[in-house]
Amino acid sequence: MRKFFLTAVFLLMGVNALSSEIPIHITADRLSGNVNEKVVAEGKTIITYDDVVITGDKATYDRKNGLLKVSGNVVIKEGEVELHCQNIVYNLNTKKAVLEQVSGRLSLTDYLKADRVERISEEKWIAYDGEYTPCSHTCPDWSVGARKFNILIGKSFKGKWISFRIKEIPVLVAPYLSGPIVEKRTSGFLFPRISYRSDDGLVYKQPFYLVLGRSADLTLAYEKRFRNGNAQSGEFRYVLSKDSKGDIYFYKIDRKEGKDWKLSFSHSFSPSDFFYGRSDIELINSRRFFKSTDTFNIEEKTKQYTKSDLTVSKLWKHFILNINAVYLNNLDGSTDTVYQRFPTVNFYLLDVPIWKTPFTLSADSELTYFYRKAGNSGYRFNIEPAVRYSKFFGRFKNTAKWAILLTKYQHGGKRNIFKFSNVLTTDFHSSISNDISLSFNPELQFHFIENENQSNNPFYDDSDRVEKEKALIPSLTTYIYKSGKSLGRLSLSGFYNFYNKENPWNLWKLDIDTSPFSWFHLEETIYYSPYNNEIRRTNTFLSTKLLKVSVWLNHYYDFDSVLNANYLRWGLSLPINKIVSFSYQQRYDLKLSEDREREYGFSVNRGCWNGRLSYRWVRNYDNTIDYQILLTINLVKLGNYGYTFTGKKK
Repeated sequence: MRKFFLTAVFLLMGVNALSSEIPIHITADRLSGNVNEKVVAEGKTIITYDDVVITGDKATYDRKNGLLKVSGNVVIKEGEVELHCQNIVYNLNTKKAVLEQVSGRLSLTDYLKADRVERISEEKWIAYDGEYTPCSHTCPDWSVGARKFNILIGKSFKGKWISFRIKEIPVLVAPYLSGPIVEKRTSGFLFPRISYRSDDGLVYKQPFYLVLGRSADLTLAYEKRFRNGNAQSGEFRYVLSKDSKGDIYFYKIDRKEGKDWKLSFSHSFSPSDFFYGRSDIELINSRRFFKSTDTFNIEEKTKQYTKSDLTVSKLWKHFILNINAVYLNNLDGSTDTVYQRFPTVNFYLLDVPIWKTPFTLSADSELTYFYRKAGNSGYRFNIEPAVRYSKFFGRFKNTAKWAILLTKYQHGGKRNIFKFSNVLTTDFHSSISNDISLSFNPELQFHFIENENQSNNPFYDDSDRVEKEKALIPSLTTYIYKSGKSLGRLSLSGFYNFYNKENPWNLWKLDIDTSPFSWFHLEETIYYSPYNNEIRRTNTFLSTKLLKVSVWLNHYYDFDSVLNANYLRWGLSLPINKIVSFSYQQRYDLKLSEDREREYGFSVNRGCWNGRLSYRWVRNYDNTIDYQILLTINLVKLGNYGYTFTGKKK
């Protein structure tokens, strides 16, 4: 009798579903009621609706109002959603639902427990008196408890009066906390940053986020250094349109030694593929600024100047216009004697065919105004018209170019320098076997630049002295392929200077780039001097991965550099288990036979968070050592947090 009644329920619902959107199917130990109005199911109830499956001890389906109520050991499955609760009320018409005593997952990165949950839409959920975490573990590594949560599945969350928990233990309480800002930006305090510096002691940084309308925001931060001063920073971001946006950043440090600051401004606009502009401004009051920060960037620590520039570029069919202004601020205080470019205007005429001839015409012009506070400023105007002729001779292509450089200075004269170049190229292909082939691309260039005395001309930069030249530049590039896939490249080039009778052959350059196996890669650059019969510069890089261990090695040697650089870098990455890995890298000075830099690091990836603990030290050329212990933790949907300990020793 029960089987007959159950079949009737299915048939009636299937027929009536023809006039509605989606049928609902119910199976249970006991069914009662009127299928057209209300059905009550008891004992091992299973409800299927669209791609939703709900099981429970008891269910009531009010067909007239589209309400489904399920109670007792309820389990809801819908795609990635799997929730356990005591009761659920589901409106089939609006797709909204209310759940009580809930636990489970909303997505692969959204897990929760709550006394009450409201389903507003497929993406948006609200949880009350609950706990939220992206951790899939039974006892989550970290979670956030709050009286009320707004959750946007897979995107963001935010809550009021939250408690941050580690392994269910509350460690921090805050009035407000949110994940990535993707739904609606909200002003408020962000998560604080804590670090330690040997000079400054404990450092506490508290950022505050402020919304300034639909297209602008501001992040302010106060940094308390308990042993030596404090710092303030501000970052203003704005969007003027989809093609125009910018960023202004200011950071000031107040210490016993004095005040140091940095200001940077960047703005870009690109209304079309043929029009582009960008400004980058960086100002620092003193090189001491870098000593007051935690930077371990060698380039920053040894920076000689800051550079600010403005660039605008416009492209037409046969023309290009570039405008660039550059300001260099030497950190040693010698800026007054440095020439600044305010501005440089370049106008290019691209190769345009000359009517009824095989020749093309091009022109490169430049107008630059140089200025320095110490005086001796002025402009320089260059224009270099050129005629080009290209012709094929079978497999060979020959391109000749005639040009003349015309220069006018505001003070001190002019110059007219004739230039000529010729390039002969070809390519050959050869098959070694069915799947191995080679490509040879030889090239021969000849350059000539007329000799002219320019000693009476002003000297603003290196391009004011154009050296005479008569040179032959042969080169050969070879590619090797296997089954159509590139296995490597080899390039050899030289430079023969006819004016240098004693040493006509300058450095020969050899480039090798090859990956003969999936687990091995090699890059090699060698500069060889025939005159000295010795290698003047090398840069070797190789990497390999065997038995899950990745190893890389880099050797750099430069005999011609100021410090005669000769060092060896190498490193490795070793997985310890599925979530923990170890890395090590070292820089060894072969000339001085001493370590210059080392770093040890452990990385952890738990899915809902990842972190890294590293120890790094760098030996300076005065034999002092800067060291740093850095702990960084990235909480999914909350961002990066860290602890830094830095110091110096002799």
